[in-house]
Amino acid sequence: MKKIFLLLSMFFLVALNLQAQSPIDAVSVATYNAFSTTADSSSPYFGDLGVRRVIVADADGDGTQEILATDYTNGGRVHVMKSDGAGNLEIIWSSPVDSTTSGSTPRFPQVGDCDGDGMPEIVFEQNGEKRIALYEWDGTSWGTEPAYEITNDMLVGAGAPTGATFRFTRETLLVYDLDNDGKSEIIGHSYINSNRDVYILGVDGLFPGFASLKIEGGHPDFSTNGFDWATGSYFSSIPVEIDGDPNLEIINNHWDNFGMWAIQVNGTDSYSYPDTSKPGDYYRYSPTDAVSYFGIAAPDVNGDGIDEVAGTMYGNNFDMCLFQFTSADTTANLFLSDSAAVANRFGIIAKKTDLAALAGKTAAEFWPCVKGDLNKDGKDEIYTGGSRGLNLIAVQYKGSGSLLDANNYTANLVYTGEGGDVFATIKVYHGRIDTVITGTDTTYQLNTSIVDSVFEETPFTAYIYADNVDLDSDGNMEVVLSEQSVYDSTTVIEYVWVDSTHSWERDNAAEHKIVNTYRKTIRVLEYTGAVGLRDENYNIVSPDDYKLENNYPNPFNPTTTIKFTLPLQKKISLKIYDILGKEVATLINNEVYEKGNFEVSWDGTNNNGFKVASGNYIATLNFGNYSKSIKMTLLK
Repeated sequence: MKKIFLLLSMFFLVALNLQAQSPIDAVSVATYNAFSTTADSSSPYFGDLGVRRVIVADADGDGTQEILATDYTNGGRVHVMKSDGAGNLEIIWSSPVDSTTSGSTPRFPQVGDCDGDGMPEIVFEQNGEKRIALYEWDGTSWGTEPAYEITNDMLVGAGAPTGATFRFTRETLLVYDLDNDGKSEIIGHSYINSNRDVYILGVDGLFPGFASLKIEGGHPDFSTNGFDWATGSYFSSIPVEIDGDPNLEIINNHWDNFGMWAIQVNGTDSYSYPDTSKPGDYYRYSPTDAVSYFGIAAPDVNGDGIDEVAGTMYGNNFDMCLFQFTSADTTANLFLSDSAAVANRFGIIAKKTDLAALAGKTAAEFWPCVKGDLNKDGKDEIYTGGSRGLNLIAVQYKGSGSLLDANNYTANLVYTGEGGDVFATIKVYHGRIDTVITGTDTTYQLNTSIVDSVFEETPFTAYIYADNVDLDSDGNMEVVLSEQSVYDSTTVIEYVWVDSTHSWERDNAAEHKIVNTYRKTIRVLEYTGAVGLRDENYNIVSPDDYKLENNYPNPFNPTTTIKFTLPLQKKISLKIYDILGKEVATLINNEVYEKGNFEVSWDGTNNNGFKVASGNYIATLNFGNYSKSIKMTLLK
């Protein structure tokens, strides 16, 4: 794949007034073209639509970070990308193609160690929220099959009520060592009648083969006070540090008037829940049905060691809100309506209209809400993004005044997206409507224009990851963005006004497509201080960039030449197999080759030096977790 550079000149729309703090700004952006030109439909990002979610984690436990990104194609997949330290991000693993799933993209891949063996797992939902798959690192790969799966039947067998239907995730998934026992827990929830129980799931034993699922907490049978009184659909959970003790608090957000409630972690497999004997129920903060759609975040905006909770309020104007706590907040009753000063915990810190105005817009939608301390001053920024022109916004506390007052924050438009018009569909209307028929039931009334256009669906920022990201280990923090609704071409549909019928008629013969040269779905921006964020100029390497050419001559006797191309320095093997898959000859055995073009000859002898029989053979180039093969024929 060609190296893609996107150099955009950016400037501040809003200056930041932070104490000796460098501004958060972008001067250029690294991109990833997620559209394969190969005919192999199992390739990463074979289809359209872009990347729904991207996270950064040390997924293989080697001390360096990888990018994990979702993929809509082939039943929904997850890909892992790693920096090689030489300007390349390489796709090093892809979850298997699964044609049996519903096609629902995994919404939120996570990394944890659920069995506590020191070998991390990549964890994500599959098959339309009907199972959780865990792919465990074995020292070389995450494998081609899950090391462990969690299904609805397993949950019922572990003690959940018979007939309960579980939805493991919607747009979020939490995998985290909540009780500090050395093993990651997974939060799921039941969805049956009005029951909205949240379950904290753990694993006993090791997998594969010797693990069993347990419910550590969450259901009334496992706690003194059940909490199926929380109405509205559960949507996300986040671990927070409020009171400074070794135990975390878990904050839960429901899709019912931005409902919030807490779980207190007491220790290993021990949790406390809101006291349902108290008046009221869990607290609702929105007058309309609202939720932080892509999850809530736990930033520490003023650097005092106490986490706040932030979210963008989907369903309520997409305003950004914040919850403030004190070190005295030590119980699970944080959000009960009779709690002291509960109303003083909540505030709108950035109005949607004000954020939209940063790009000269009057309306916008903002989806992700995440934290990041890019300038490493001990105070988190809150990042959000949305439609084209508003792809990345940083909201920062000024340093004084109430944390719940929007006047004490500044918002800076960091990245506006790539210039130019990028749309999935453009509908063009040709003709002039006779003013006499104004009021006729038509789609559009054009009085003086002879051409008008309607532009539909543009790329938008689906997610942002900015929490302690340093992919190239150079000490400078980074932000990774994913973009959705990205198509390989723009469809132009043309309509002509017909006076006799007073209607628009579609001109099928004129319909055509324009190649979308945008097609970029992942960006990596590095913070460098005074100059803000800059393009890392990554060359994104996919398995398609490794080339194994057909041997020449073919058929051959007595020798043939095999040519291959490596896009970067790589440890590779090149082996010959017979048609039954038995190894015949090793031409390259796990050796490091530099980037470039190479050729190797095979003289038709096996590893013992004997000539092999006439017939068909397979040459396979192995590189990391991938391989490519060609068929060869030896004739004598």
